[in-house]
Amino acid sequence: MKKILFLCIAVSLLANSALSDEIKVGIIGLDTSHSIAFTKDMNAENATGNLAKCRVVAAFPEGSKNIESSSSRIPGYTEKITAMGVEIVPSIEALLEKVDAVLLETNDGHPHLEQVIPVLQAGKRVFVDKPIAGSLKDAIAIFEASEKYQIPLFSSSSLRFGKDTQAVRSGAHGKIVSCRTTSPAKTEPSHPDLFWYGIHGVESLFTVMGTGCQSVKRSSTEDGKIMVEGTWENGRTGTFLEGKGYHGEAVNEKGETIKVGSYDGYRPLVEKIADYFVTGAMPVTSQETLEIYAFMEAADESKRQGGAEVTLQSVMPQP
Repeated sequence: MKKILFLCIAVSLLANSALSDEIKVGIIGLDTSHSIAFTKDMNAENATGNLAKCRVVAAFPEGSKNIESSSSRIPGYTEKITAMGVEIVPSIEALLEKVDAVLLETNDGHPHLEQVIPVLQAGKRVFVDKPIAGSLKDAIAIFEASEKYQIPLFSSSSLRFGKDTQAVRSGAHGKIVSCRTTSPAKTEPSHPDLFWYGIHGVESLFTVMGTGCQSVKRSSTEDGKIMVEGTWENGRTGTFLEGKGYHGEAVNEKGETIKVGSYDGYRPLVEKIADYFVTGAMPVTSQETLEIYAFMEAADESKRQGGAEVTLQSVMPQP
């Protein structure tokens, strides 16, 4: 009888321990399909690793107020996520009372700074989906707030974690001297051109090339597509090209061409988010993210200057 009682107590303690280890995740913004896709991955019955330790339990639906193509999605996505068992709450403050970590999914980058502050003040880890902000200035302010409240955060496109891109990033093909990536680049007038959709191809480019980009020149192809050529330290070059699909090529010191820039679904990104929520591990540094956004801001400035070469340093806001 004592053995049975001991076993029951042990099982109960294990169950409570497992329950306490679950990370309750909240979503801010239901104006993007990412909210639904990420929830499906985190709440899947067959989730493994740290993904199995995270569960989306609540969502604050408000996202973009000014971009109709985004705000019009909110009712439909709210209905879908409710059907998945996720509670809808009336405010960010109400959300923070129910969760341990946050997915900031608002499609519009402009509200992100205002939305992320209470999350950081509450001491919650937060992933900020692309674009991290509606301007380079706000992106810098978000990381400054992260440092102030001592809550590291990260932002990334899912394209960063494509298998072929990550292989090059890991050094499997040696030193890369040049790279060209392609992705769609639909624009939104309220954001710098590449922030809205070109971020995907630019994220792939920086995943391959790393930091150290010094300047960019923006031009157009014969069919009017965006082309941005960047110069890195030591004469390395990287180019973003607007086009169909997600793809690219990197060239190493031996002159070998390696495929990069593929889209392998959301799951690799969501797994990295779960790792971060559980362990605090940062898959992307603030330095690299800010350089990505400076690259895109400099591309807009180059456009304004008729294709002139623009340094990344020149577009960084002055103190």
